[in-house]
Amino acid sequence: MTLFSRPTRFHLFILLSLAASVSSLTLVSFTSDGNARDRRGYHSRTIKPAMPAVPPIPLDNPRTEVASPQAQKPEEKPAGEIQKADPQETPVPDQKPAIKPVPDSKPAEKPEDETTEKTEPAISPDRIYQNACPAIMNGDVEAELVPPLSEGACGERSPLKVTAIGKDNPVKFAAPVITNCAMAGSLAGWIMDVQKEAIKNFGAPIESITTGSDYQCRKVNNGHKGRVSEHAFANAVDIISFKFTNGKTTELGSGWKGKPEEQQFWSSLHKASCERFMTVIGPDGDAAHQGNLHLDLGCHGKSCEARICQ
Repeated sequence: MTLFSRPTRFHLFILLSLAASVSSLTLVSFTSDGNARDRRGYHSRTIKPAMPAVPPIPLDNPRTEVASPQAQKPEEKPAGEIQKADPQETPVPDQKPAIKPVPDSKPAEKPEDETTEKTEPAISPDRIYQNACPAIMNGDVEAELVPPLSEGACGERSPLKVTAIGKDNPVKFAAPVITNCAMAGSLAGWIMDVQKEAIKNFGAPIESITTGSDYQCRKVNNGHKGRVSEHAFANAVDIISFKFTNGKTTELGSGWKGKPEEQQFWSSLHKASCERFMTVIGPDGDAAHQGNLHLDLGCHGKSCEARICQ
């Protein structure tokens, strides 16, 4: 019995000690598992929205970038940008545009050539601010544009040098006259009435007309006082004499009270002129017009519709 009991107790002691060790291990593992679960639950609640798998990677990279010499280079760039804003270093950007004109100068030559070509027509003195004249375009007068006239208060923007008037049978001037376009058009209509009186009284059409003053920068009747004459605006012509195709002639100074046919011709011409022009002054008007019939398109009255016929 003693032999059997000793080993039995010994084995029981061993079994009990083993059981105790196993139980302790299970308790430790259980507690550690419990703590781990608690820790996992705590971290899962706080780290889930921040994605715990990714943050450790960017945290290591900035440290290595700061430690590496290459990371210092981007820090110098903003310092350079701040220096550019300083007034002391403004000549540095100023030097860059100084280099640009060298390549830009070559293409800049082309637009300069183009601008000079475009401005050439505007530089022409005989076309600046001038208007086309319908009387020339319609063939009512033979004339050409001449350079603008400007003499103080006198002048005309689009003067014409008229050599003949009339469309079907043009009547030449003994010398070209300088008028504006409106005056040239009125003369073209006026000559048709005069041709009828020439054939009626002298049996032949008019060949040429001799004139006195056309454009002249002066006052009325060449006076030193008073208003500026319409001659100063190329808006008036003085008629002196006519020559007919049959060789006959008539002058206002001698024909106004001359032969019957001359009196009839000049009287009818004066009447027709008053219907075409705004101012007509002949020998009965004043002493300054004893030898010339003054015709102009000057303005009279507030609405420029009044006529002076003397």
